[in-house]
Amino acid sequence: MRPVPFSNDIAFFIVMYTIFIDGLEVYAYHGVPAEERILGHRYGVDLSLSVEGSADETDKIGDTVDYGAIGAMVSDLMATSHAHTLEHLARTIAESLLEDQPLISEVFIRVSKPYPPTPIIAAAAGVELTVARV
Repeated sequence: MRPVPFSNDIAFFIVMYTIFIDGLEVYAYHGVPAEERILGHRYGVDLSLSVEGSADETDKIGDTVDYGAIGAMVSDLMATSHAHTLEHLARTIAESLLEDQPLISEVFIRVSKPYPPTPIIAAAAGVELTVARV
């Protein structure tokens, strides 16, 4: 976090903001049953990224995290990685974002599978995970 002068350099406050993506949809091939890994399934991804940037002052895209690039990266990771559990998939995505984007200090990710192929009837099932830089 960067300290920012408040008024007349008397006090400082910390600026951190959250970039979010809600409702990203990806068709991918994850799951425990072999059929899910062959036929695939639609997945939903929601992200909240704690960012230590300065675009609030500079108004430059290079001083923040580009949510379009993040969405493309997550879609690519969903399509190219292979996971049995959503927990593993979510952690893989979160760690990749932290490794690739130095301005991100924390990733909250929610991965859901709409109408999962299970004996229960549910609109969605999934996992929420938070991974932070230390």
